[in-house]
Formats: sequence, C-alpha cells, structure tokens
Amino acid sequence: NFFASDVNKKNLGQNPNIFCPINSKLGHKFFLVDFTSPLEKAQIDWIEGRIFGNALVKTTPPYWKVSYMKVDDTAPQSQEIAYSQCRMKTGNKSKFAGEATNSGCEGSKQIDAAFQAWLMLNQNFQKKFLSNYKKEANRSLIFEYLFHILREQKTDFTSEYPERELIIVSDLMQHSKRFSFYSHCKTELSNVPNKCRSFEKLLKKTKVKNYINDRKPNKNTLKNLKITILYINHDYETKEGLSSSLVALWKDLFKHIGIENYEIVKQLDIE
Repeated sequence: NFFASDVNKKNLGQNPNIFCPINSKLGHKFFLVDFTSPLEKAQIDWIEGRIFGNALVKTTPPYWKVSYMKVDDTAPQSQEIAYSQCRMKTGNKSKFAGEATNSGCEGSKQIDAAFQAWLMLNQNFQKKFLSNYKKEANRSLIFEYLFHILREQKTDFTSEYPERELIIVSDLMQHSKRFSFYSHCKTELSNVPNKCRSFEKLLKKTKVKNYINDRKPNKNTLKNLKITILYINHDYETKEGLSSSLVALWKDLFKHIGIENYEIVKQLDIE
C-alpha cells in the first residue's frame, strides 16, 4: 500500500491514503468534537484519553479510516475535515484480525516504521487539534453537523463501509436560530438551563418538526452505523439535573430519525 520512501517527515500527511488498503473500505471512525463552549483542562484531558493515543489504537481495527472534525462557528457545509488517515497496524498481535505482521509477505521493520510514522502524524495533529479550547461560539449546530456527516459524500462516511462509528464529543446543547436547547431546557424561573422539556414538546413547533422531518436520513444512510456520544458535563456552569433530561431529549431525537445503535458515555464531574 505504500513505499518506505513515502513514510518520511517531508511526505507525511501529503497523501491521505498512504496508510489505507488499496481499493478496499474496511471501516470508518469519525470523531466530531464540539468546541462551541469553553472547555476546562480536565475536560480536554478526558477527551484526549478517549479519542487519541493508546485509546485510539486499542479501539480501532487496523486500516480503518480515522477522521476528525471540529464543531465551531463555521457552518457545516464550509467546515473542513481536520484530519483523515487510516490507522496503521502495529505489527503485534491484538484482538483485531490482521494486526500482526504477516511474515510471509511483510517485513517487521517496515511495518514498525510505518506504524511509528502514523503515530507521529496523529500525535502532532492531536496537539494542534486540542490546543485552542477556550473560545465561545455564537451558535452550536450539532444537529446540522450530524446530518452533514451522514448525508454528504465529501465526508466519505457512507454505508459503503461495512462498519462505521460516529463519535460525537459534545455538551449536546444545540443552539441555532431555528431551535435552541438553551431556551428549550430552561424553566421560567431559572436564568440558566436546568431541565429540558420533552422532544414531543419540541416537535409541537411546526417549523422545527418540518425541519427535522424533511432532513431525516433514509435507511441506507443509517446502515452499518453506530453512534457514540461522549457527553461533556457542564454541570459547573448550568444546573444539576440538566444532563438527564438533555440526554433523554437526544435519545428521543435518535429514535425519531431512526438511529437505533448508539451509546452515551457521560464524563464525570470535574468539581
């Protein structure tokens, strides 16, 4: 799939397919990371330990494509994928098929050199990707980013892959002109979000209902798909108890649009 001369500092990152199998799509893991609210260092440490380094290697089969995209003030249609490379195999035995060096046709030194090159590329990207986390955006188009990744060919996240996982790292606080959870998740006597009203009540707004229904993905778009939510807990700046009603709101949204295979992992409190 690559030549030793390709795996050097000068060429590294220039060819997005350098570590990918030829004419084969094995799987795609896509990380969507929400930077629309300022994050604490403890939260960045938690994110880093979940989506980079050893965690990435141990939870991602070799030769799967791995992509990262930020949610910020940029409209999803204009957002660039920050990184997209296939996960190089280590050459050592693991729980994944094809991880170990095939002594019949591969050299262990070449495989190790390629893995170390991939690891360096990923580590350099990690530092850049997680470096600016104190900005606050004017909007948080989480819903739109979700649908953008599922629907648009440019993300290369189609059901052509036999397995796909979309990992959304977010506080899940959708905020747009059409609908905002900062108002939907706030009772009359509270000045900060404290409890979300139901998804059913959200759909009572005709404009919101039509907007969601008109953009629901078809069954083929949802084939071979798992969604994992790494839920960033902002209890320190909202109200205790918001998270349970907010997560319930998103579960009902997933059910409504036909997403059945999902998991929600909540961050522990940082204070």
